[in-house]
Amino acid sequence: MEIRQLKYFIAIAECSSFSEASRRCFLSQSAISQQIKLLEEELNTTLFNRSSHKVELTQSGEIFLPLAKKVIKSVCDCQEKMADINEVLSGDLSIGLTYSLEAYVRHAMVKFMKLYPQVHLKIYYKTIPEMIHMLRNGELDMAFSIKVEGEEDWVDSLPIIEYECCAVMNVTHPLSKKAEISFKDLENQGLIVPELGRKDRNPIEYYLHHDARNLKVRATINDPCAILNLLKLTNYICLMSQHTIDGIDELTSVKIKELSEPNICYVHRLKGAYCKKSSEVFLDILRESIEERQKYNNLFHSIDTSCKKQE
Repeated sequence: MEIRQLKYFIAIAECSSFSEASRRCFLSQSAISQQIKLLEEELNTTLFNRSSHKVELTQSGEIFLPLAKKVIKSVCDCQEKMADINEVLSGDLSIGLTYSLEAYVRHAMVKFMKLYPQVHLKIYYKTIPEMIHMLRNGELDMAFSIKVEGEEDWVDSLPIIEYECCAVMNVTHPLSKKAEISFKDLENQGLIVPELGRKDRNPIEYYLHHDARNLKVRATINDPCAILNLLKLTNYICLMSQHTIDGIDELTSVKIKELSEPNICYVHRLKGAYCKKSSEVFLDILRESIEERQKYNNLFHSIDTSCKKQE
């Protein structure tokens, strides 16, 4: 049994296709089929049910898959640890985050990739439950989200980002000229809201439960990029992090009195798992990036608020 055979097996299981797996592994389909055949002969079992329409794991394949992943993870951890001992940053670094936090991590990603080209970043944009599942299965080195309740026994959580929820709108909106608004100001305004019930949408949930008498929700959308594109074309409002609109000239953010309490994002890592040097370096870069942007945003907000007051 060879490591490469396990990698091919996992690729086929994830793609449900020999041809797609061969493209992912940069190998001909006949070569990857031959390697799986040799693996099945060694294990004395059939790992896949093959048909002209699809490829599925057999019962043996279902049992073998998590074992194969565990072996590959152990090998990767070994390689990473040896590289760390030699102070060479290389290998993979797998990070999970929600779309709403992308703006905070983006600049750290760019800087990290420039400084450490030998490290392959794997970024997964997932919901919180999906990230926690991947973290538990060892598919992520770390994940960024709000506090995950009830998972303290197996996950270490460290506060990393504070962010404020603001009213995001087109620069042409009448409320965009205000230095600060309240929930009262949002009455009778058309709102676009992110998908409800998600833990990273607590401020919106609060508003919906306490000040919904004159609320006009025009659309509920689960993709932040789609929300931003819609806000650029309309005079609707969405409650989002102010950093979500970084670099978008058509949109602006206005603070909301009732949401002055900052939200806290945590970095989650699996307890007892090997902590890669690359993950520590990434977190250091992220902290520096957040501090730099905070200074800039405080200065910009001070100037912007002063201009709005003069208007």
